[in-house]
Amino acid sequence: LIYPKTTSLKKDKKEKTDDSNGSNLADLHHLSQEVEEGNIEYKLQLCDPTPERFESLVSQLKWRLSEGQGEALYEIGVEDNGFLRGLSDEQLQKSKDTLKRMAQELKAEISVVCERQGKEGKVAEILVREMRDDKYIDIRVAVCGNVDSGKSTLCGVLTRGKLDNGRGLVRVNIFNHKHEVESGRTSSIGQQIMGFNSKGECVNYNYTSALHPPTWGDIIEQSYKIISFLDLAGHERYLRTTVTGMTGHMPDYVFVLVGANMGVTRMTKEHLGLALALKIPIVVIVTKVDMCPENILKQTLTDINHILKMRGVRKISFMVNNDDDLITCIKNITNDRVVPIFQVSNVTGLRLDLLRKFLNMIPPRIQWKLLRDKKPEVLIDQTYFVTGVGTVVGGTVMAGVVESNQNMYLGPDGNGNFIPVQVKSVHTKRIPVRQAVAGQSAGFALKKIKRSTIRKGMVLVSIDSKPRASWSFTAEVIILYHSTTIHTNYQPVIQCLTMRQSAKIVHIYDRDVLRTGDRAKVKFRFLYNPEYLKNGMRIIFREGRCKGIGIITNANCDDEDTTTATTTATATATTTKDVKDKGPKEEEKSKNNTSDTQNSTKNKEKEKEKEKETNPTTTTTATTTSTATTTATATTTKDVKDKGPKEEEKSNNNKSDDSKTEKVKDNEKKPK
Repeated sequence: LIYPKTTSLKKDKKEKTDDSNGSNLADLHHLSQEVEEGNIEYKLQLCDPTPERFESLVSQLKWRLSEGQGEALYEIGVEDNGFLRGLSDEQLQKSKDTLKRMAQELKAEISVVCERQGKEGKVAEILVREMRDDKYIDIRVAVCGNVDSGKSTLCGVLTRGKLDNGRGLVRVNIFNHKHEVESGRTSSIGQQIMGFNSKGECVNYNYTSALHPPTWGDIIEQSYKIISFLDLAGHERYLRTTVTGMTGHMPDYVFVLVGANMGVTRMTKEHLGLALALKIPIVVIVTKVDMCPENILKQTLTDINHILKMRGVRKISFMVNNDDDLITCIKNITNDRVVPIFQVSNVTGLRLDLLRKFLNMIPPRIQWKLLRDKKPEVLIDQTYFVTGVGTVVGGTVMAGVVESNQNMYLGPDGNGNFIPVQVKSVHTKRIPVRQAVAGQSAGFALKKIKRSTIRKGMVLVSIDSKPRASWSFTAEVIILYHSTTIHTNYQPVIQCLTMRQSAKIVHIYDRDVLRTGDRAKVKFRFLYNPEYLKNGMRIIFREGRCKGIGIITNANCDDEDTTTATTTATATATTTKDVKDKGPKEEEKSKNNTSDTQNSTKNKEKEKEKEKETNPTTTTTATTTSTATTTATATTTKDVKDKGPKEEEKSNNNKSDDSKTEKVKDNEKKPK
């Protein structure tokens, strides 16, 4: 599903160092070798092609557009081996005209991104885009970072086209709740869109009155590409909301914002590690550079470069200062090795134009077109109740096409069942549509269903599929951090896509305990509700500051549990049956053996009493005798209870005789 990897970043041996930020900027006279896959094409020149050659060039352009999901980048004046040869002004203009005619054959438009100097002339980089009436490219960008790093302000400046006053004027339009406006901290997932037309112009800024900004419908109507910003929370208190936004909304890229004056904090590392665990391409944006001293800014950039070079990260940091750096990052960002670093200011507007060009040119990471032929599946992340409409659920279409008036299954509920529902209407980007395809976030109005029966993490699946709910599953996990050890019955919180629930570790395979850095196969069991899982899904489990990641290897372990329970029940039934099969004779034998043992113990006790009565010489012996007599009497009394009333009278008479004899003996012992 991931976008085809482009060529790797190559630098010339001669590199110049920018002392202001400490990064190495390549003097790019030689690009990497051209590859057949991807949407990048090298052409030395396109001057006056023959009709046969022109037809071949159009077919080649069509292939590049399909690879880039409607976008292609042409390098004019570059050889196939990546050498920047360059063309004269006349040759370059003829090549542009030919490329324009090629694009018109496929109902596409071209726009010159930048021009730079080659060895013998100029080199032009041209972006080709298809003209679509009812479709657009939707790219999701998750914006995360520490508290007060400027996430909401950056989203407001990019979508509104106005600079901030330094006191949070723009971010007010981004917040969802009143307490967010009062505190200045985001606690929910905010969504804003930014549109670009086929010429690369931002359509958000095309409005005449500041009191009436364009609606989402106006932006989508004029746009070829839509950038959907997911404004996530930065405070540690709302970390689970941030994790849900990065796992459930399927972002294509992650913007990690770092305040230049604050530097790299613990929450910055937390969000960076989360993006690395989910394998999402990262873009680092250093904000507030206008108010930061130069030495502090330099230290912040040094810390960022150090983190990106750590073991387990191994990324190439690349500072973006001009158009050449921007094109280099665009070509290499999809291979998840290069991390562009932008230095911007929301107050002065420093390098915001480069950031807009970057957003205009980034390719989509996931090829949703391959999933549109499969059975429909929707992950639910929000539930609403609209007066006059009823229950509405919001989520991301993971596969297939969902149309209005379509029958689907909703589940799983607390018992693991899926109930049939009907989709009354569909809305995408606040616009009513006939259908929602894979890769789009949409809202669905459901017919005759209560909101209380729906929870986050449930899914809408095709009526033809046979969905199953899972109580237990196994996963290959790695422990990122834990202060001590993890044993069985450990109960972390599992987060997988839009699902979030506590689970218990039932079994750890081939190990007794888990510590930081350990890899193992673990079996989990949910505590409250079954969930809809698939093999290959990524999970994140955490408990406080302890966290780990994993991949589900067996999503349905309930069959194993059922087999184990059946085996145990069978063994118990067999044992009970063996006991019941014993005859009455064996029971009588056991009773007789018990009575024989009781009689033998009684005889032994009587013999001991006689011996003690015949030898009453010392006080110690007398004391021992009285103790033994008391014990024997208690035992005899217990035995007598089981006898008739006549035997009880005899035993009482014997007791009185024994007491008389003891008194006579005591009188004889007294001195005269």
